Amino acid sequence: MNSSDEEKQLQLITSLKEQAIGEYEDLRAENQKTKEKCDKIRQERDEAVRKLEEFQKISHMVIEEVNFMQNHLEIEKTCRESAEALATKLNKENKTLKRISMLYMAKLGPDVITEEINIDDEDSSTDPDAAAETCVSVQCQKQIKELREQIVSAQEEKKILAIELESLKSKLAEVIEEVNKVKQEKEVLNSEVLEQRKVLEKCNRVSMLAVEEYEEMQVNLELEKDLRKKAESFAQEMFIEQNKLKRQSHLLLQSSAPDQQLLKALDENAKLTQLLEEERIQHQQKVKELKEQLENETLHKEIHNLKQQLELLEEDKKELESKYQNSEEKARNLKHSVDELQKRVNQSENSVPPPPPPPPPLPPPPPNPIRSLMSMIRKRSHPSGTGAKKEKAAQPETTEEVTDLKRQAVEEMMDRIKKGVHLRPVNQTARPKAKDAPLPAASTSPSAVTVQYKLRWAFKVADLSQAGKIARQGRDGHGVDCGKGVGNTEGIFSSKIEMGTSASHVE
Repeated sequence: MNSSDEEKQLQLITSLKEQAIGEYEDLRAENQKTKEKCDKIRQERDEAVRKLEEFQKISHMVIEEVNFMQNHLEIEKTCRESAEALATKLNKENKTLKRISMLYMAKLGPDVITEEINIDDEDSSTDPDAAAETCVSVQCQKQIKELREQIVSAQEEKKILAIELESLKSKLAEVIEEVNKVKQEKEVLNSEVLEQRKVLEKCNRVSMLAVEEYEEMQVNLELEKDLRKKAESFAQEMFIEQNKLKRQSHLLLQSSAPDQQLLKALDENAKLTQLLEEERIQHQQKVKELKEQLENETLHKEIHNLKQQLELLEEDKKELESKYQNSEEKARNLKHSVDELQKRVNQSENSVPPPPPPPPPLPPPPPNPIRSLMSMIRKRSHPSGTGAKKEKAAQPETTEEVTDLKRQAVEEMMDRIKKGVHLRPVNQTARPKAKDAPLPAASTSPSAVTVQYKLRWAFKVADLSQAGKIARQGRDGHGVDCGKGVGNTEGIFSSKIEMGTSASHVE
């Protein structure tokens, strides 16, 4: 029974160990997948950062070009202002000259004026400097027009560059938002990796506990195997000694002895029966005490294991509660963000592209291998607790069954040692006591004396079958009724063998 229970426990432990190993491999594969995802996200983040740097470089170049255009525009403005100032100065000089000429014309006569006009015509035909001055004024006006056109084009370019700058700023803000999202996803992945590491550590703890329990069971199994081998060797030695004593008894049975030796043998038999009964009672008490000690030790071990399992379950409960609270907070934040986005969409008048969808919900936590293991251990521990109570209630009923099982085991072992020599079956319940079975008086014939002498040596050698044969011979041939005494000695000797083998098993 113990060996079958131990084999079942070993099978259960091996199955749990294989299950824990399989779950560990699954978790390792999931961890590898998450690492790959994290690497992909890192690559995307690096690309986004690289694009951001490129945008920053482009924006710096655009800003430099805008500054250059502004400087050029300032230079052109100064040129235009200087040209306008020169033009106003020339206009003023022309006006003063006209006034002076009008004064001179008023003082002089018309003849002089006509002559002066002719002279002026000749001077105009001969003097190229005045035409040059008028040409210079036209060129200035052309330059002023060109400068104004350039200013207008520069302003248009400035507007275009400002628009491009705004678009680049919006793109930069989008890239920064993407980088923040990537950082948040990275934090989520790091938290998942930490949780998976915690689960792996718990699996390692459970596997270590299972391995320790498996090693303890192996040690107990080896001890029981050694004890069984020792018991078999001890029984074989006893069988060899019994054969030696048989041979010696056959040699000594040829001689005869007086009636006093038979009486001494009977007295010794009575004393031995009393001693054997006392030893049997003490042995039963010791066996009960050892059983109680073993039950207490197993109960302490089970209580310790259950405490450890309870601590693990409490840790799992706390982690699940924290996950539940985090998920509730995330759900509230998502609802709040959805409401705000709906308000913004309703308030917006222009056609704005729809906002990005909310991030998908977090995947459910991986199946905890500790729960399945704990449920199996609970199923195993509940019947064991109820069975302990039932065993305490029905302990007097099962003692007889235990003794019968031990007796059967001893008989099978002796049959194996003897290789086919069958012993007489012994019933402990139908075993009469030595005190209640009175021995009849023996006859004083020499044949009865030889029978009594043979009985004495049969008691010492404990050859049960030979003693029975001698008793039958004496009862049939010479009227000595010794069957009851022989049966009593057979039962006592068999009980002594049983006590020795059971004590060796208990040790």
